[in-house]
Amino acid sequence: MANHIVFFTLVALTLCPLAFAFEPSPLQDFCVADSTTSARLNGLACKNPMNVQADDFFFNGLNVMGNTSNPVGSKVTPVTVAQLPGLNTLGISIVRIDYAPWGINPPHTHPRATEILTVLEGSVQVGFVTSNPENRLISKVLQKGDVFVFPVGLVHFQRNVGYGNAVAIAALSSQNPGVVTIANAVFGSNSPIAADLLAKAFQVKTSVVDQLQSKNDIKNFISNRWIGLENIAGSGDKPWVLGVPCPNCNGISMAYIVLEVNESHWKDKHVTHVEDLTYEAILRVLAKCKPLKKKSLALTLSGFLHAKPFVLAAKENENQLVIRYLYFITRLLFSASLLLVFHFFISNSILQMAKAIFFLCLVASMCNHFGFAFEPAPLQDFCVADFSSPARVNGLACKNPMHVQADDFFFSGLTTTENISNPSAGSLIIPVTVTQIPGLNTLGISLTRIYYGPGGINPPHIHPRASEILTVTEGSLLVGFVTSVPDNRLITKVLQKGDVFVFPVGLVHFQRSVGNGYAAAWAALSSQNPGVITVANSVFGSNPSIPGEVLAKAFQVDENIVELLQSKF
Repeated sequence: MANHIVFFTLVALTLCPLAFAFEPSPLQDFCVADSTTSARLNGLACKNPMNVQADDFFFNGLNVMGNTSNPVGSKVTPVTVAQLPGLNTLGISIVRIDYAPWGINPPHTHPRATEILTVLEGSVQVGFVTSNPENRLISKVLQKGDVFVFPVGLVHFQRNVGYGNAVAIAALSSQNPGVVTIANAVFGSNSPIAADLLAKAFQVKTSVVDQLQSKNDIKNFISNRWIGLENIAGSGDKPWVLGVPCPNCNGISMAYIVLEVNESHWKDKHVTHVEDLTYEAILRVLAKCKPLKKKSLALTLSGFLHAKPFVLAAKENENQLVIRYLYFITRLLFSASLLLVFHFFISNSILQMAKAIFFLCLVASMCNHFGFAFEPAPLQDFCVADFSSPARVNGLACKNPMHVQADDFFFSGLTTTENISNPSAGSLIIPVTVTQIPGLNTLGISLTRIYYGPGGINPPHIHPRASEILTVTEGSLLVGFVTSVPDNRLITKVLQKGDVFVFPVGLVHFQRSVGNGYAAAWAALSSQNPGVITVANSVFGSNPSIPGEVLAKAFQVDENIVELLQSKF
């Protein structure tokens, strides 16, 4: 048996509150990215710390002016984990932006990061557009030394409005923030989004779309079934995973994991308090999943440990206890991103004690007891939103629990058969977020029902705070999303009734009915308030309008085309 055991774990993002802004939390002094490893994980594997050098934390060149001789008149010089391996797990990066006179950094989003920018030279107009339905443009002219913040996932831009060159430095809250340039993603995807779909979304003729597009092999993101869950994984010589039918579903999947430990390390008389706490924590967390029962979990785990069944007595405020144990297990065993391949680094006493640790990581998408990315984790049974409270918090303040009623957790109307309300798009979207169900506050999930007329679309849009998982209940849907810069790859699939598709957080995506009749779908989103940024409305219908010359340069068209598009929104 190997002395260093690699422990594979796959956990659904829809359960755990520990994916802090998508970044793996550092659990050691540093984790310099190892570009030579073949391991595939969320983030990058660590270089051997004995081989780490000062150059791993060093980048040279942000003092050098970028070449702005390009159609948009700007140059972005990034320093992310790709350029500076020492940034791995540190959750931050930096860029330099050079602007020629009247040069722009065209409208774009960062799906994984908030940005804070300061001007070093010149005058720069900056702005971002809020999500639907307001699509409000918040804009400001910055001078040297001024600072501006662009919230995560929102469309934003910069333009040099001075008489000479301008320079800015921006920091971003991710080692790999990603860039979705709106013009490239929507009109320059590889392969192209269908012109008739974009024509309907932007309410113009296909000839206009053709002009915009002239300027500017699918993986398995679909799963019809969940399999393998009923089979308990056996013992083997190496860690292995069973029953993950949808490996690319953003962690929304299920798995059994087995870890074998060297026979010579087996000692059944050395059980410390930490070990007891670890096993109890594992059982309590997993017992929160509806498909499992505490008794069977305890028996299964104790069987692998050759120990007596662990007694799991009920405790007061179980939800709060489980959340505390989740944090405990994560600090003890995991990096906080939870979707990693890593070394099993729990204390030697636990390794020595266990002959075969059966660590059952079962997480189902319906086990939604905890907060998710960006969501405040619940620290009590519920926190029903109090819309009348004057308190301003991240999310919503809690209603007095003594005043909570069943209706606070209830919504009626998703089975409506009313006519399609959006004649231009031919679709009807009925959201059920915290606005409709106050009891969703802090629970990190919401639901949407979508109806499509024949040929109807849900136009290209972004959810800045949520991943989306969609299933078709009637008809046939063409669905797709576009990856970020530089690939701008269109990943698309036709879904039939019962099929499921996942749209990763912050990426441009769409649906279109391609059957002969009406279509319908349900979608769950990993936020109580996922937000919606409809690309056409945000870019061409903001209030006030993004300057026409900025958009003309960004989309490489005449200003009359921009005026036509703006007139539609």
